[in-house]
Amino acid sequence: MGVSPLYSIHQYTDEVYKVVAFKGVRDSDHIHVRDQETDQHYDTKLNEAFCRAKSMVLQYALCNSWDWFFTGTLDETKFDRYDLDAYQQKFSQFIRDKCKSYGMQVQYLLIPEQHKNGAWHIHGMLANLPCSALRRFRPPEPQALVHSTFLNWPDYMQKFGFCSLGPIKHPKATAFYITKYVSKELSRRGGDLGKHLYFHSRPLKKAQHASNVYCYNPGLDAVCIHDHDFCKMGMVQDAAWMFPYQWDGVEIVNEIQLDPPKPLEPEADFHPKEIEPFYEQMKLEGIV
Repeated sequence: MGVSPLYSIHQYTDEVYKVVAFKGVRDSDHIHVRDQETDQHYDTKLNEAFCRAKSMVLQYALCNSWDWFFTGTLDETKFDRYDLDAYQQKFSQFIRDKCKSYGMQVQYLLIPEQHKNGAWHIHGMLANLPCSALRRFRPPEPQALVHSTFLNWPDYMQKFGFCSLGPIKHPKATAFYITKYVSKELSRRGGDLGKHLYFHSRPLKKAQHASNVYCYNPGLDAVCIHDHDFCKMGMVQDAAWMFPYQWDGVEIVNEIQLDPPKPLEPEADFHPKEIEPFYEQMKLEGIV
């Protein structure tokens, strides 16, 4: 038996936090205690590949600064479009080589997506690409892209295949958008997929545990709008609360101060086609 918090608060940015409300006793006069069997069941559920991958992608996407939304394809004349493991290895080496030649630490967060025929393409976020490595699209490249704000990355195109980069104007919304590519279907795959639900450069920043709360608080409960088997979660921004909450015997040190926090609504005024040139086509194909 051990004392467990009712809430856990994690900081993603100076403005964005995640609140996790663990299900159990909701009595303001008592501390929640959970036995080991429940703990094990909870941990097993939460460590599922899909949940873990989606959580980590959101952390990497929100906690780091990104410049470009990237869509990359694999040209069958240059690369095996069906070998995801080889692509990851080759792309990692490609980035290491480019970091040396560019003199910059290029960062990336990539999520693979599979065509109906089994071939792969990639979506992701990039940072620190020098302007000299990018250019506008030009004929005979697709006319819609020639007259757009999307850019081409010739070094990638020559190595792997066609790609496009859209400038990220809404970082929070783009971060949530990219997590949609982490699908349950992707997590169920075995064999060649393995750990490749996503891959990224190192080091990248992650969310930091900010505090635990041991007594019931209706303000925190109210922001946890996503219901799961063993917990509820919610993302908030501009929270006017104080840290830390401490456990000292039976006394709770510090009281929560809620303004209340504002629920995070990242998709307001956000249009995915601003960063994803094939968004409308993807909608037709049922991908998004």
